[in-house]
Amino acid sequence: MSSQLSLRNRSCVSCLRIRRTLVKPAVLLSLLAISGFAFEQGGTQADTNPTRYFFVLLTRPSNAPQLSKTAADRLQEEHMANIRKLAEEHKLVIAGPFMDDTALRGIIVFQADSAGQAQEWANSDPAVKAGRLAAEVHGPWRIDADAIHPPSTPEGMQQYTLVLMKRTAKWKVDAVGFNFVVKEYPAFAKEMTARGYVAIAGLVPLAVPGELRAVTIFRVGPEQTATLLKDDPSVREGLLKAEIHPWATGAGVLASGQPMQ
Repeated sequence: MSSQLSLRNRSCVSCLRIRRTLVKPAVLLSLLAISGFAFEQGGTQADTNPTRYFFVLLTRPSNAPQLSKTAADRLQEEHMANIRKLAEEHKLVIAGPFMDDTALRGIIVFQADSAGQAQEWANSDPAVKAGRLAAEVHGPWRIDADAIHPPSTPEGMQQYTLVLMKRTAKWKVDAVGFNFVVKEYPAFAKEMTARGYVAIAGLVPLAVPGELRAVTIFRVGPEQTATLLKDDPSVREGLLKAEIHPWATGAGVLASGQPMQ
């Protein structure tokens, strides 16, 4: 515990910067405090009470208020303090920023009892309250808890490719062959994991409404990821569309990715 606390104190949790231009290597080290500490302390439960994970997208609203540098810096400090608090309370297990310049700013993965609870935690972020970020909760996200680990080093980041699998017009649960194709996704993810291409992957249950149906985090770059996805039955049959983004998290939290560019 003391080593983890020391790690957390050394690693500022400002990884989820409101703007990508603020996401610098020194800042990204904060992921180590977020992604590993909370999981190690509270990430496993008995089989009779399985852990439930919820995937949160942090986005930049088109009408986000403009702030002075002083106000923005103060809000960022409050944002960081809240992320630290969520990690210390063993609620947050993975976090990291997107590395491309889109409205998507980062992700958080909570272990929570319900989507409502995860949304409440996400909404506690001062940047969300101020309208500088918006939090979209998806899930439960059915992932293998064993794929998440404490950070391997107090310093260092690795890059991944995060794929948001979104339904298309062909996503019709009553269509002939639908269940067969959808059930092939876990088999595809398992094969990609066994071959060393995927770090973690999971579906959003069919009973949960929404456009996002699955999330896969690849250990390889975007171009190779796009090639591998051609073999995903749900993509090949046009049920899902893959939205590909470079993304980063602390070294050791997931199976190894690629060096930061």
